[in-house]
Order: sequence, then C-alpha cells, then structure tokens
Amino acid sequence: MPTGRSATVLAAVVVVLGIGFAFAVAGLVAAGARDAAAEQLTQRSAVVATRIAAESRRYTDAVSLVAASLSDRGTVTGSAFGTAVAPVERMLLPGATAIAFIAPAARGEVAAAQRLWRERGADGLVLQPVDVSAAEHFFYVFGAPLDGDADTMAGQDVAASDEATEALRGARDGRRLTVSDAYWLLRDATVPSEVRQLSFVVTAPVLTTTATGAREVTGWVLMGLRGRDFLTGALRNDSAGPVDVTLRATVRGAQAEVASLPAVASGERDLTGSAHVRVGNRAWSLRFAASARALRPTATPTILAVAGSAVSVCLGALIWVLATGRSRARAQVEAATRELSASGRAVEAERAYLVQVLDLLDLTVVTCDADGWVVHMNRTGRSRFDGPHTLHVRDTIEKIGLTRADGTPLTAADAPLLRALRDEPVDGEEIVRTLPDGSVRRLLAHARALHDPDGTIVGAVSCAYDVTQLREREAELAAFAGIVAHDLKNPLAMVTGYVDLLLDDLTASPAVAEDHLDMLARVSATSRRMRRLIDDLLGMAHARNGALALADVDLNTLVADVVAERLATAGEPTPQIFVGTLDAVHVDAGMIRQVVDNLIGNALKYTPPGRAARVDVTSAAQPGGFVVLTVADRGIGIPPGQHAQIFNDFHRAHATAGYAGTGLGLAICRRIAERHGGLIQAEDNPGGGTRFHVTLPAAVTPPVWPPASRVVHTGADERSS
Repeated sequence: MPTGRSATVLAAVVVVLGIGFAFAVAGLVAAGARDAAAEQLTQRSAVVATRIAAESRRYTDAVSLVAASLSDRGTVTGSAFGTAVAPVERMLLPGATAIAFIAPAARGEVAAAQRLWRERGADGLVLQPVDVSAAEHFFYVFGAPLDGDADTMAGQDVAASDEATEALRGARDGRRLTVSDAYWLLRDATVPSEVRQLSFVVTAPVLTTTATGAREVTGWVLMGLRGRDFLTGALRNDSAGPVDVTLRATVRGAQAEVASLPAVASGERDLTGSAHVRVGNRAWSLRFAASARALRPTATPTILAVAGSAVSVCLGALIWVLATGRSRARAQVEAATRELSASGRAVEAERAYLVQVLDLLDLTVVTCDADGWVVHMNRTGRSRFDGPHTLHVRDTIEKIGLTRADGTPLTAADAPLLRALRDEPVDGEEIVRTLPDGSVRRLLAHARALHDPDGTIVGAVSCAYDVTQLREREAELAAFAGIVAHDLKNPLAMVTGYVDLLLDDLTASPAVAEDHLDMLARVSATSRRMRRLIDDLLGMAHARNGALALADVDLNTLVADVVAERLATAGEPTPQIFVGTLDAVHVDAGMIRQVVDNLIGNALKYTPPGRAARVDVTSAAQPGGFVVLTVADRGIGIPPGQHAQIFNDFHRAHATAGYAGTGLGLAICRRIAERHGGLIQAEDNPGGGTRFHVTLPAAVTPPVWPPASRVVHTGADERSS
C-alpha cells in the first residue's frame, strides 16, 4: 500500500495531467463554437439584407404605382391624386413621411402655375419659390401624410434641397424611379438635432401625352423616407436577432452612417460582416457586428475546462483518500460512535426529564400514536387506571366505562384522543367515571392532534384534571346562595309590603306630614333596590360558578322571546326593536338569554326621556367557528374612556344621571361570555348610542330551522321587513 508521501505525489500528477487535458479539449471546442458563430452571422446578414431589399421595394413600388396611375389619367387633379394614393395610405409604411405630387414651374411662370393648380383642386395654394431668379422651381402641390402628422409642405419649393432637386432631375432625365442621397428633409428643419434623422426621397416621373403624341414629364410623385424609422420598421420582427445592423449611404458625396439598430445582447463585437442592397438607382450598404458568445450562447468550453479540472481534482483526491483512508475511516467511525452514544444519552436524559415533569403534574396525560395505541401515560393516569397501559385507546375506554356530564354513555369513537386523531380539537369536555366502589369522579378533558413538519397527524395527546371537588363546591355555593337569597329576600318582601300598605293608608290621611310620607317612599325604593342587588349578586354567582349546559341554540327564537317580554312591560313612547336573521350558537341557553335580556333592557332604559328607544339585533359568522351577536341602540351612549370599565363589578357609567341599577349587569354579561370562550366589547354607534358585540361559539351542526326574516317589533304589532 502506498505511503502518505507517494500517495500525495501520485494524486498531484493525476490532477495536473487531467487539468491540462481538460483545457486542451475546451480550446478545441471554443474554436469550433467561434466558427459556428461566424457562419450564423453570415446567414443572419443574408436574411437582413433580403428583408431590407424586400421592404424597400414596397416603398418604390408604391411611388411607381401612384406615378403610373396619374400618368394614365392624363390630367392631374386633386381628386385624381387622392384616388391614386388611397391604397398607399393603407400600406403601413414605417418611416414614410408623406407622398406628394411635385409640379415644375419655370422662371416667371409661378403665378400662372398657382392659378392652374388651384383650378385643379389645390384650394388656397400659395406657391413659395426659394429663389425667384432661379430658372426652374419644383413646387409641392398635393400631399397625403403617412406618419400621422399634419402636412405643412403645400406650396413649398423642393428646389431648396440639392439632394431632392438632383433626384427630381434624374427621374425626369432618365424617366425612371430615382432615390436621392441621404439628407435632412425640409419638413424636419425645425426638429431638434438630437432626434432628427437622415432621410431619403423616392421619386418617379408623371408622363403626359402631348398633342403630337409625345410623352413628356409634367410632374413627379415624391415620398420622404426617414432612415432610422425605416430600418427599425423593416426589422421589427427581430430578423437581426443579436446582431447590430447599420445602414450606410451617400451623404454629401461620401459614404456615411444613416441609421443603426443595436442588438440587445451584450459582449464584445468580435464578428463583423457586410452586404449591399440595390434601391432604385442607389446601392445601400449594410454593416453587421455581433458577439460570438451572443450568436452561439454556449458555456461548453468553460464547462469542459471547469468540469475537467474538477474531475481531475476529485480523481486525485479519491486516489489520495483511497491510499490513506483506512486509518482516517477508523478514526471517523470511532468519533461517530462516541457522538452517537452521547446523543443517545442526551435523548434518554431529556426523555427522563420530560417523564418526571409529566409525572409531577396532577393531571392525567395520555399520548397515542396515529393508530390509536397508547404510547405514554403519566403517573397520575396510571394511578387512576388499574390495568396494562399498552392497550388501544378504544379498549381502554371500553374497560373503564365513561359517561358524559348528562349521563349518556361515552362511546370509544367519541373519546377525546380518538376525536383528536380525526383533527377535532377537544376543549373542556366534562367526563364522568364511576369507580368500582360506586363513587363518581368528574374529569375535564382537553385533546389535540400531534403533527409532523409536513402537517400529517402522527398521534394525539389528551390531558384531564379532576373537577369533582370543584363541582361539589359549586353545588354547595349555589345551595348556600339560594338559602341566603331566600333568607334575605323574605324580610325585604315583608318590609316592602308593610311600607306599601302604610303608604296606601296614610296617603289619604291629612294628619300625616308630607315628610313622613317621603321617608316611607324612600324606604320602599331602598328595599326594592336591595332586592335588585340580591338578584344581581345571585346572577353573578351563577355566571361565575354555574355549570354550563351547552347545546346548539337558535338565537332567533331566544331573542324573540326576550323582545316579547320586554315590550310587554315597556311604557310610552313605544320602542322599536329590529331583529335580523341570527346565526345558531353552541351555548348555555339560560345564560345567553340573561345576556340578551340585560343588553336589550339597558338599550331601552338608557334612552333620553320622551324619545322612543331604537334597538337593532344582528349577528355575523366569523372565521374560526365563532358568531358575533350585535345589539345596537340610539341611546345616551357611554362617556368617553369608559368603554372597558363598564364591564367591571359595580361600575355605573351614569351613576348621577338618575338611571336605576346596581352596576353588575354588564359584569355578569362579561363573565358569561368569557365562560363560553368568547368576549364582549362596547363601542360608539355612528349617529349616536352604543353597539355591544358578544362573541360566542358557533353551533356544532348547521341549524335545521328555517331562517327568520328581518322583523320589526313595536310592542303593538310585528311586521316583516
């Protein structure tokens, strides 16, 4: 087996040879890629040249077509020109400025020419010679814009441009279509220099037959063509691709750049090419430039070099590892074994720690796997269950026998753990277990599903705590409260009765002083207020400690009953209570009835004297399985800063305003809402008054009763709205 030094040398030789070979292959591939890119540039150049030639023929053919049409008509008029150029206007010629009819006029004949062309349809034409002493003028008579701009050239003397004049004379002398050198068009004289384009004019003669049968030139058809717009429009379908295209033509006697269309592709332009295009009597030159990388976007040479080098390094490393790896492998295995052992001890220590924590809890904690088999039960659970702890949850429930709080048997399918496995959370479900000695234990159970990082249920956990003593104390407190209330309310009833009798008897007696009658009235009012306080204290005790009889409740029926009772005892003016379609909730019907009665009673009570009370009762379903019941009024409202304090015990927001009350009604509402897992809030009602929002759990199953329509209760009648 090689030693460490020889293994290192061997690995280094392999790496050097491998890298050299990889770079040699990469160089050959790069040379081939450049040749392919040059060939592609040649092909793209040919395509662009063909496209430019074909596109330019559209412009020359259009000019020739109009010139031939006017020649056939004999006499050129405005209407004849409009008819001839109509097809050209629909051809969509990018870069074309306008197509026009140019008429000649010799020196001294300008006025006569102006009258002639006005008679032929050029209304209001004013000919404007550049130089009145010039032997010949070329006037712009009729025109049709092709670029969407207004035509402002009518009456202009085209002789102001040497290039245009040369093209017109060439077309007349050769009686053929002629293209000018590139120059700045007369119509672009006012365009800023940074956006002005070098352009051409394409012109063809209009021939008319004389009386002797000879054919003579009586005018020209001329079209202006902007270079950059033409080049962009001709290559609008990306014929050039990643290639820079430059159009060159004669400018003031020398070849110069007319327009260019750079490619989007970046990189050094290391490939060039050229082509020539014949347009009329001119030869345009096209220059091409491109990046070889853009034309042939391949990273193959680099990839080969990098990959070959990487493979060589890996191969050298592999040779070195194989030559020297036995001792290192043994050391790594030993280190991994030690790390694994340490991890195992840490896991076992953490497990023991968690088991101790669970065993110290005075709660029954049980976990199961996804199939329902018990995985762990803490000390409290083991002490309450006499038997093996590796049963299925179903077998455990059937063995110990459980019932619900109402006495109905709890089936295995409804066990909290199995419900949690179905991803149904269980919160505060009361379960009753009858022990072999006949005693009864009441447990409050909670359960949740356990999920892995992907959200898959892998098990469930439940906890339950013994509330037997709590329920017994609640029963004792309820009984005690009933006894106390009875013992307090009976004497108060007697006092109130005797005081009322005295008032009835003494009111008619003139011998009784008025202040004595006032004292008796105060005693009667105080005893009644004491009776209300006792009732509210009993309600507070029930709201705090009373057992909840949860069931699905139809709020429509419950609210209608409360409204009917309130309206039966309402005075004048008659209040209006509007009740919308309400959602079903899962609550203790008696307690929620007390909340609704309190809120509607407050809405009727806290209304300015002489004004009819207005109350709206609505509800809305909320995400998460809750319903918000809203009671809104148009009363006197809540003083600023007291919207939260009104739910405190004995707090009265309008204690000095003459409204009766004990300050416990809203505190009772808050305790009832919180015991149902909800809350109650107050806010100002836009337009005056207060809105109370009570959040309650929604019904477990959808209601089967038909939805009620919106009803207006007025005390005297009810009507749907």
